[in-house]
Amino acid sequence: MKKIFIFIIILMIVTSLYADFKIMGGLNISKYSDPGGDRNFQRSYKLGFLGGIGFERKLSRYILLEANILYFKKGTIAKFIDTHDSRSKYTMNTISLPFLVRAQLLSESSPYVVAGIELSYILSHNKRIEGQDIVDIKNETKDSDFGYVLGCGYQIELEEDLFFFIETRYQFGDRNMTRNLEEGTMKTNSILLMIGLRS
Repeated sequence: MKKIFIFIIILMIVTSLYADFKIMGGLNISKYSDPGGDRNFQRSYKLGFLGGIGFERKLSRYILLEANILYFKKGTIAKFIDTHDSRSKYTMNTISLPFLVRAQLLSESSPYVVAGIELSYILSHNKRIEGQDIVDIKNETKDSDFGYVLGCGYQIELEEDLFFFIETRYQFGDRNMTRNLEEGTMKTNSILLMIGLRS
């Protein structure tokens, strides 16, 4: 899997020589879903941040292909509903590679929508229980994730070939990140709010 990610990053860098460039940053809230998990175990959203670059290639005046390289903090806040009400915070640091199709109404300032897939490589994954030390759980979960992306945004033309944009995305993982299937299902979900510039 690592070789695949390296190949994709090299391909994106080479492709960038023939594409428009963008830089972006923002915040995200994310959590892990557990459809088959214990009903006495609740997960809620955790705040994180992201930043990265992107490349775009026009297919037509209103349709573009887009690839991003993002540093992305995912995670969740988990709570056992028992007499102790113990709470844990999970933090997953990832390199995220979304591949998207973007459709916009106009070629200048315009609203737009995006849809596509996301591949991500897990750099680190840890858990912190309230009042205890941080525990590394990377070996207990998988090294990579795969999911889908839906979003919308608005771009403002500042000058010729320079745009400011604000965008929101919903990314939902389709892979069970737990190595031990007896521990249930753990999938990632994230809502992103980004701003940036592209030229």
